[in-house]
Amino acid sequence: MSWKIAIVVALITAILTGIVTAFVAEYTTKAMKLSEFEGGRGYAVMFLILAALIGGLIIGMVVTGMVGAVGWNHFWKAQGWSLLVSNGIVFGIAGLCLLSIPKKLLLDGETIALEAEIFLPEDLGPTGSPNKRNLRLSLYATSDDNHYVDIDTMRIRREAGTLVIPVEAPLNTVSPGRMLSLTVNDSVGYTLDMPLQPAPREEDLVWTERLPMRLSKVSGVKYEHTRVLVRYRVIKKGKPEKD
Repeated sequence: MSWKIAIVVALITAILTGIVTAFVAEYTTKAMKLSEFEGGRGYAVMFLILAALIGGLIIGMVVTGMVGAVGWNHFWKAQGWSLLVSNGIVFGIAGLCLLSIPKKLLLDGETIALEAEIFLPEDLGPTGSPNKRNLRLSLYATSDDNHYVDIDTMRIRREAGTLVIPVEAPLNTVSPGRMLSLTVNDSVGYTLDMPLQPAPREEDLVWTERLPMRLSKVSGVKYEHTRVLVRYRVIKKGKPEKD
Protein backbone atom coordinates (compact mmCIF):
# COMPACT_ATOMS: atom_id res chain seq x y z
CA MET A 1 0.00 0.00 0.00
CA SER A 2 1.23 3.48 -0.88
CA TRP A 3 0.95 5.77 2.14
CA LYS A 4 0.72 8.83 -0.10
CA ILE A 5 -2.31 7.39 -1.87
CA ALA A 6 -3.82 6.27 1.45
CA ILE A 7 -3.47 9.75 2.96
CA VAL A 8 -5.02 11.47 -0.08
CA VAL A 9 -7.88 8.97 -0.25
CA ALA A 10 -8.50 9.30 3.51
CA LEU A 11 -8.56 13.11 3.39
CA ILE A 12 -10.93 13.26 0.40
CA THR A 13 -13.17 10.58 1.94
CA ALA A 14 -13.29 12.44 5.26
CA ILE A 15 -14.15 15.79 3.66
CA LEU A 16 -16.83 14.47 1.31
CA THR A 17 -18.35 12.21 3.96
CA GLY A 18 -18.44 15.12 6.40
CA ILE A 19 -20.25 17.30 3.85
CA VAL A 20 -22.80 14.57 3.07
CA THR A 21 -23.28 13.91 6.79
CA ALA A 22 -24.01 17.59 7.44
CA PHE A 23 -27.03 17.52 5.11
CA VAL A 24 -28.18 14.05 6.14
CA ALA A 25 -27.85 14.80 9.86
CA GLU A 26 -29.72 18.09 9.49
CA TYR A 27 -32.64 16.37 7.78
CA THR A 28 -32.68 13.32 10.07
CA THR A 29 -32.48 15.22 13.36
CA LYS A 30 -35.32 17.50 12.23
CA ALA A 31 -37.42 14.50 11.23
CA MET A 32 -36.76 12.90 14.63
CA LYS A 33 -37.74 16.19 16.32
CA LEU A 34 -34.61 16.41 18.44
CA SER A 35 -34.88 19.15 21.01
CA GLU A 36 -33.56 22.58 20.08
CA PHE A 37 -33.25 23.45 23.77
CA GLU A 38 -29.87 25.05 24.47
CA GLY A 39 -28.71 24.12 20.97
CA GLY A 40 -29.16 20.41 21.57
CA ARG A 41 -29.91 19.49 17.96
CA GLY A 42 -27.12 21.69 16.63
CA TYR A 43 -24.59 20.04 18.92
CA ALA A 44 -25.84 16.62 17.78
CA VAL A 45 -25.31 17.58 14.12
CA MET A 46 -21.80 18.88 14.85
CA PHE A 47 -20.93 15.68 16.73
CA LEU A 48 -22.14 13.56 13.80
CA ILE A 49 -20.07 15.62 11.34
CA LEU A 50 -16.99 15.18 13.54
CA ALA A 51 -17.65 11.44 13.74
CA ALA A 52 -17.99 11.33 9.95
CA LEU A 53 -14.67 13.14 9.48
CA ILE A 54 -12.86 10.72 11.78
CA GLY A 55 -14.67 7.73 10.31
CA GLY A 56 -13.88 8.90 6.79
CA LEU A 57 -10.17 9.09 7.59
CA ILE A 58 -10.16 5.59 9.05
CA ILE A 59 -12.24 4.10 6.22
CA GLY A 60 -10.04 5.76 3.61
CA MET A 61 -6.88 4.29 5.10
CA VAL A 62 -8.37 0.82 5.61
CA VAL A 63 -10.00 0.55 2.18
CA THR A 64 -6.86 1.75 0.41
CA GLY A 65 -4.96 -1.05 2.10
CA MET A 66 -7.65 -3.60 1.30
CA VAL A 67 -7.67 -2.83 -2.44
CA GLY A 68 -3.86 -2.98 -2.50
CA ALA A 69 -3.28 0.50 -3.92
CA VAL A 70 0.44 0.62 -4.61
CA GLY A 71 0.38 3.08 -7.54
CA TRP A 72 -1.65 6.07 -8.64
CA ASN A 73 -3.36 3.91 -11.22
CA HIS A 74 -5.18 2.33 -8.24
CA PHE A 75 -6.23 5.72 -6.82
CA TRP A 76 -9.73 5.90 -8.30
CA LYS A 77 -10.51 2.35 -7.30
CA ALA A 78 -9.50 3.04 -3.70
CA GLN A 79 -11.29 6.38 -3.66
CA GLY A 80 -14.49 4.99 -5.12
CA TRP A 81 -14.71 2.11 -2.65
CA SER A 82 -13.89 4.41 0.27
CA LEU A 83 -16.68 6.83 -0.60
CA LEU A 84 -19.11 3.97 -1.23
CA VAL A 85 -18.40 2.41 2.16
CA SER A 86 -18.38 5.65 4.18
CA ASN A 87 -21.51 7.14 2.64
CA GLY A 88 -23.23 3.77 2.70
CA ILE A 89 -22.74 3.74 6.46
CA VAL A 90 -24.06 7.31 6.76
CA PHE A 91 -27.22 6.60 4.79
CA GLY A 92 -27.68 3.23 6.49
CA ILE A 93 -27.63 4.80 9.96
CA ALA A 94 -29.91 7.63 8.83
CA GLY A 95 -32.34 5.14 7.32
CA LEU A 96 -32.54 3.14 10.55
CA CYS A 97 -33.15 6.34 12.52
CA LEU A 98 -35.94 7.42 10.16
CA LEU A 99 -37.56 3.98 10.36
CA SER A 100 -37.62 4.27 14.14
CA ILE A 101 -39.83 7.39 13.99
CA PRO A 102 -43.40 6.45 14.96
CA LYS A 103 -45.81 7.03 12.09
CA LYS A 104 -48.89 9.11 12.70
CA LEU A 105 -51.90 6.94 13.39
CA LEU A 106 -54.42 7.71 10.65
CA LEU A 107 -57.87 6.52 9.67
CA ASP A 108 -58.94 7.34 6.12
CA GLY A 109 -56.05 9.79 5.96
CA GLU A 110 -57.18 11.68 9.08
CA THR A 111 -55.71 11.88 12.56
CA ILE A 112 -57.83 10.28 15.24
CA ALA A 113 -58.63 10.71 18.90
CA LEU A 114 -60.31 8.81 21.69
CA GLU A 115 -63.57 10.26 22.97
CA ALA A 116 -64.73 8.77 26.26
CA GLU A 117 -67.30 9.27 29.00
CA ILE A 118 -66.52 8.04 32.50
CA PHE A 119 -69.47 7.34 34.80
CA LEU A 120 -68.26 7.84 38.38
CA PRO A 121 -70.77 7.21 41.20
CA GLU A 122 -70.84 10.26 43.45
CA ASP A 123 -70.05 8.20 46.55
CA LEU A 124 -66.78 7.21 44.84
CA GLY A 125 -66.18 10.70 43.53
CA PRO A 126 -63.76 13.40 44.63
CA THR A 127 -63.94 15.30 47.89
CA GLY A 128 -65.37 18.71 47.11
CA SER A 129 -66.01 20.08 43.66
CA PRO A 130 -64.29 18.22 40.79
CA ASN A 131 -61.04 19.89 39.77
CA LYS A 132 -57.71 19.05 38.19
CA ARG A 133 -56.19 18.22 41.57
CA ASN A 134 -58.71 15.64 42.74
CA LEU A 135 -59.41 14.10 39.32
CA ARG A 136 -56.57 12.98 37.04
CA LEU A 137 -56.76 10.89 33.89
CA SER A 138 -54.06 9.26 31.81
CA LEU A 139 -53.93 7.23 28.60
CA TYR A 140 -51.20 4.63 28.22
CA ALA A 141 -50.37 3.24 24.77
CA THR A 142 -46.65 2.46 24.91
CA SER A 143 -43.73 3.39 27.15
CA ASP A 144 -43.08 6.32 24.81
CA ASP A 145 -46.75 7.28 24.48
CA ASN A 146 -48.06 7.65 28.01
CA HIS A 147 -49.61 11.00 28.88
CA TYR A 148 -52.12 12.79 31.05
CA VAL A 149 -55.48 13.66 29.54
CA ASP A 150 -56.93 17.09 30.20
CA ILE A 151 -60.26 17.04 32.03
CA ASP A 152 -62.49 20.01 31.30
CA THR A 153 -64.32 20.29 34.63
CA MET A 154 -66.84 22.67 33.06
CA ARG A 155 -68.15 19.79 30.94
CA ILE A 156 -68.67 17.40 33.85
CA ARG A 157 -72.37 16.76 34.49
CA ARG A 158 -74.45 14.90 37.05
CA GLU A 159 -76.93 12.23 36.08
CA ALA A 160 -78.89 10.27 38.72
CA GLY A 161 -76.18 10.31 41.37
CA THR A 162 -73.36 9.82 38.88
CA LEU A 163 -70.64 12.18 37.70
CA VAL A 164 -70.28 11.95 33.93
CA ILE A 165 -66.78 12.98 32.90
CA PRO A 166 -66.33 13.56 29.14
CA VAL A 167 -62.75 13.51 27.87
CA GLU A 168 -60.84 13.46 24.61
CA ALA A 169 -57.29 12.31 23.97
CA PRO A 170 -55.25 11.95 20.76
CA LEU A 171 -54.39 8.46 19.54
CA ASN A 172 -50.79 8.70 18.37
CA THR A 173 -49.37 5.21 18.00
CA VAL A 174 -50.31 1.65 17.18
CA SER A 175 -50.75 -0.22 20.45
CA PRO A 176 -52.21 -3.62 21.38
CA GLY A 177 -52.56 -2.69 25.06
CA ARG A 178 -54.02 0.75 25.76
CA MET A 179 -55.06 1.59 29.30
CA LEU A 180 -57.28 4.48 30.42
CA SER A 181 -56.72 5.29 34.10
CA LEU A 182 -58.59 7.64 36.44
CA THR A 183 -57.20 8.72 39.81
CA VAL A 184 -59.55 10.19 42.43
CA ASN A 185 -58.34 12.26 45.39
CA ASP A 186 -54.74 11.18 44.69
CA SER A 187 -55.55 7.89 46.40
CA VAL A 188 -57.84 5.54 44.48
CA GLY A 189 -57.19 4.58 40.86
CA TYR A 190 -59.48 2.98 38.31
CA THR A 191 -58.25 1.46 35.03
CA LEU A 192 -59.83 0.17 31.85
CA ASP A 193 -57.77 -2.27 29.79
CA MET A 194 -59.18 -1.11 26.49
CA PRO A 195 -60.35 -3.73 23.99
CA LEU A 196 -59.48 -1.31 21.21
CA GLN A 197 -57.74 -2.56 18.09
CA PRO A 198 -54.03 -1.65 17.81
CA ALA A 199 -54.85 0.43 14.71
CA PRO A 200 -58.49 1.58 15.00
CA ARG A 201 -60.88 0.96 12.10
CA GLU A 202 -64.25 2.24 10.90
CA GLU A 203 -66.14 0.01 13.35
CA ASP A 204 -64.43 1.80 16.24
CA LEU A 205 -66.19 5.07 15.36
CA VAL A 206 -69.34 4.01 17.26
CA TRP A 207 -69.80 4.14 21.02
CA THR A 208 -69.00 1.00 22.97
CA GLU A 209 -71.20 -0.31 25.73
CA ARG A 210 -70.45 0.92 29.23
CA LEU A 211 -67.48 -1.12 30.45
CA PRO A 212 -66.48 -1.57 34.10
CA MET A 213 -63.15 -0.18 35.24
CA ARG A 214 -61.01 -2.22 37.61
CA LEU A 215 -59.05 -1.01 40.59
CA SER A 216 -55.66 0.08 39.29
CA LYS A 217 -53.90 -1.50 42.24
CA VAL A 218 -53.90 -5.24 41.69
CA SER A 219 -53.89 -7.59 44.66
CA GLY A 220 -53.55 -11.30 44.02
CA VAL A 221 -54.11 -12.74 40.56
CA LYS A 222 -57.58 -11.38 39.78
CA TYR A 223 -58.74 -7.91 38.87
CA GLU A 224 -61.34 -6.27 41.10
CA HIS A 225 -63.91 -4.55 38.92
CA THR A 226 -65.85 -1.57 40.25
CA ARG A 227 -69.02 0.43 39.73
CA VAL A 228 -67.05 3.00 37.73
CA LEU A 229 -68.01 2.61 34.08
CA VAL A 230 -66.67 4.03 30.84
CA ARG A 231 -67.70 4.06 27.22
CA TYR A 232 -65.61 5.29 24.33
CA ARG A 233 -65.33 5.69 20.60
CA VAL A 234 -62.77 6.84 18.06
CA ILE A 235 -63.33 10.16 16.30
CA LYS A 236 -61.66 11.67 13.25
CA LYS A 237 -59.87 14.98 13.71
CA GLY A 238 -59.03 16.01 10.16
CA LYS A 239 -56.00 15.82 7.90
CA PRO A 240 -52.63 15.87 9.67
CA GLU A 241 -50.68 19.10 9.66
CA LYS A 242 -47.55 19.08 7.56
CA ASP A 243 -44.33 19.23 9.59
